[in-house]
Amino acid sequence: MSIHQALFWLFVVSIPVIGLVVAVRLLWATCRAVRASRVKLAALLFLAAAGLVGLFAVVAGVWFGYAVAHTKKDFGSDLVVMLLTGLPFYGACYALWRMARRFESDLPA
Repeated sequence: MSIHQALFWLFVVSIPVIGLVVAVRLLWATCRAVRASRVKLAALLFLAAAGLVGLFAVVAGVWFGYAVAHTKKDFGSDLVVMLLTGLPFYGACYALWRMARRFESDLPA
């Protein structure tokens, strides 16, 4: 296994880990919003978690299709798949993490 394949698989494994961490953060913020009787905020946070799960399903579908494809896979095609699916997923996770942190700062302690 070459170094770029090892890095590719580390990137592949990091996608569900990051998604799970951010989804738990969103659900924790949802629970705190429900306890504070902020129903609209809780609904927004829950929809954000559901959207993240949907985005993960799309990314997983693309990566599954790439894994079972019968074409020759090289560094260039691996890089294209990472750039077109992985980086937007990371960007969405970062934005949702910041959103949860911002909304939690409005909640009482």
